[in-house]
Amino acid sequence: MQKSRAIVLHRYAYSDSSWIVKALTEECGIVSFIVKGGKRKESPFKGALDPLALSEVVFRQNPNTELQFVKEATLIDWHRNMREDLLTTAKAQVMAEIVLRYAPAGVPLEGEFALLESSFRDAEASPGNKEFFARWLLDTCELWGYHLDISTCSHCGHTIEGSAADFHPETGAFVCKSCLGVETPRAKKETLDGFYALRTGNGDIAHPEFTENALLAYLRNHIGFLREIHSLKFLSETRKLFSGEN
Repeated sequence: MQKSRAIVLHRYAYSDSSWIVKALTEECGIVSFIVKGGKRKESPFKGALDPLALSEVVFRQNPNTELQFVKEATLIDWHRNMREDLLTTAKAQVMAEIVLRYAPAGVPLEGEFALLESSFRDAEASPGNKEFFARWLLDTCELWGYHLDISTCSHCGHTIEGSAADFHPETGAFVCKSCLGVETPRAKKETLDGFYALRTGNGDIAHPEFTENALLAYLRNHIGFLREIHSLKFLSETRKLFSGEN
């Protein structure tokens, strides 16, 4: 019998009364659960297996089947404050889907669990936090071996003073003002200012969507295969609603 903390990444209907739940567990990586009767009002798992919830689950791991049966699930944190901010929730859903689709399968993912738990905790403590998604993307790039040096010019090797003059998501190259010269930068000023905010750690990203999109492009280019992130559409639509506040 396995006992592990778990972050619910995705859930979908299995029947009129049951769910299939995919969760990132602290001990066993990503695990798929069948939750029979999970839709019923009297279900003992109520809330504990909702998407984005942090819970403790007890299950018997059967290596001969993909779907595991949950014996117990105890809610630790439903992330109520995070959920009350629609834009933060949309970003959290993208984070969960990236882990589900891109993280290595069949292996423990302690680093991924710790990073996602920490990011959700930050979002819960400070709803509307503009940095947490971009910071998580940057840290995930590092965790998965796609190091992004946001402090050094890729051309001259010198430390960049202030915001970089350009960024190329295909290669992860940052360029200083001296090396860019009179060329027109490809990256928007908002993107570059966001990277500077991440570098200095002041958390003041005025337009986080630009930096988030640049990091998403970099990560997806370097993973080597492109799986559609369905929740990005909802994030894009939600950003439009909050466009005056980003």
